[in-house]
Amino acid sequence: MWSKWTVISTRSPTIFLSSAIFLCLMGCVGSGGTQVQIAHDALSTPKQSFSESIVMQKSADDGRVGGRIGHATFTVFAIESGDVISTNPLTEEVVTQVKQALESLGYQVTLVDLTHPVPNPSSILKVRINEFYFKNYNWIWPIVPTWGSIALELTLQNPDGKVLYDKSFHGSGNSYCLTGECAFGAATKEALTEVLNKIVEACSSEEFRQALKT
Repeated sequence: MWSKWTVISTRSPTIFLSSAIFLCLMGCVGSGGTQVQIAHDALSTPKQSFSESIVMQKSADDGRVGGRIGHATFTVFAIESGDVISTNPLTEEVVTQVKQALESLGYQVTLVDLTHPVPNPSSILKVRINEFYFKNYNWIWPIVPTWGSIALELTLQNPDGKVLYDKSFHGSGNSYCLTGECAFGAATKEALTEVLNKIVEACSSEEFRQALKT
């Protein structure tokens, strides 16, 4: 009788430890904070190539509230448990990504800082971040969905401030990766790639090219 209870008591710590580890793992994806490198997958091959010059503001206007780009969650009630931020300032990272999309079309893109006078004033292309947010749901671990969306707006203005072109672009992404950096990185990359492909298509249009010449 005594030996039976001894075996049970010996196993109890192991069972307790295993349960504790399992419960911790359920909330670990992104908990405690995650840094994500902003990047995109390979873009669609443009059907045409252009050579016009574009002057673009080097930092995007930010229409969001707060600086984070997402959050992780914990418990069945999806309580926030960790912020997600970009490794570098998002306003500059997004412009870099848009610049790469425009350059894939052959455009010659020059970034300028509007805090300093621009020589030979010309029309300027501005990027505005209207949405850039992702989150996950850890409670059903090891199935951890991570999802979110990105909304950018491109505006071309002449030196007098007149809007020559304005268009919004939206994309969404998701992931089931089991680490914070992987999950949020994959979801943001999918959404951004969708947005940039739409920008490539729009900036190939006659409407956009005519606006550049205005």
